[in-house]
Amino acid sequence: MLRNIIIYGLTFLCWTSTIHADTDSELNFSGYARLILGHLDDKNAEYVGYDNGVNFDQQSLVGFQVDYLVNDSLFLTGQVVGYTEDQRNSGLEWLYITYKPNNALQFKLGKQRIPFFNYSDSLDIGFAYPWLTLPQQFYDTAFFSTFDGILANYQFTLKDWLVNYEAYWGRFDDKIYLDTQEINTQVIGLFGVNSSVNYENLTIRASYNQGDANVEQDGAKQFSEYLSQLGFSDNAKWLNANGLIQFYQFSVNYDHLDYFFRSEIAKMVSEGGLVADVDSYYISAGFNFDQYTAYISFSDKDLHFNHISSQIPLGASNELDTLATTYLAVIQAFPDDSARGTKIGLRWDYLPNLALKTEVTFVDTDKISNDYAVKDLGDFDGRAILYQFGAEWVF
Repeated sequence: MLRNIIIYGLTFLCWTSTIHADTDSELNFSGYARLILGHLDDKNAEYVGYDNGVNFDQQSLVGFQVDYLVNDSLFLTGQVVGYTEDQRNSGLEWLYITYKPNNALQFKLGKQRIPFFNYSDSLDIGFAYPWLTLPQQFYDTAFFSTFDGILANYQFTLKDWLVNYEAYWGRFDDKIYLDTQEINTQVIGLFGVNSSVNYENLTIRASYNQGDANVEQDGAKQFSEYLSQLGFSDNAKWLNANGLIQFYQFSVNYDHLDYFFRSEIAKMVSEGGLVADVDSYYISAGFNFDQYTAYISFSDKDLHFNHISSQIPLGASNELDTLATTYLAVIQAFPDDSARGTKIGLRWDYLPNLALKTEVTFVDTDKISNDYAVKDLGDFDGRAILYQFGAEWVF
């Protein structure tokens, strides 16, 4: 994986050098990197990929970006990222063109980050936020982070208020990862709107997003079609992972030179039975002193499937008994999930472009589905502590 990261970086550098050699227009090159070590204190579990050993291959990465100024109103942006994590594909992350007819309005067209959250644009740039890692129980709510399409942004001032409106439309067509499985996923008709207002140190943001998801799960699809043919329509419908997904987000942030408060709350609702409804939030507060930031954060996620009781009668025939048993086994494979994380940490801005961070996360789970952040490796009691140290660099 590290070899792949180096290859992506060298390829990107060669590409930008070639562009620079062929044009006299302005070209800006930048990048970021993070190295994160983690250790979980429980041998019976994994949390966001970390186990009882010392691991640096879960959240470490390096990214390279080029911004090419065509003229005063037209820009090109490309970004490649190399991930050490197995469940994220290294390669092209952004490739879009920006048209800015005036200082208030801009349009972006191409592959770009989808604006679900406050930190959507800087998910991988740990230098941009105080924590070592984003609040896990909140930021793993969305299963994908980019889309192909168009985004419009408009901002203006109203007395002492800065108001921002944003809308996008496009699609997602790629793989998502769930319990180490790659699942082909399409989301069409993907669109959303969000608005934020800023007054002095206070920022309030709200967003709405939706799309029609088509998740490739052949086994569940075939079983659903068979149940439908036999007349068990409610059970067949529940086995369908496809349908409309709606995502709501709201946040309140307050930033002062000496302290800060951050919070977000989100809700995801799905028509597909195999896709859960999710309620999540986090709150965080911190203090800034000299070159240091100390913080505490609490995040919570409740994941719920609307399980449909079996319509298939037991005892009528061996075939129906087998169907009923299979259906109940599928339901048990999609259990509800509940998890909380409390983290405390310290950030040291060692250099203007280099931050060193240490963080301790107390994991607390009631229900463990093994499909998300927490995995039970056997006899896990739902409580664990994750110790992490990281270096965040921008250049």
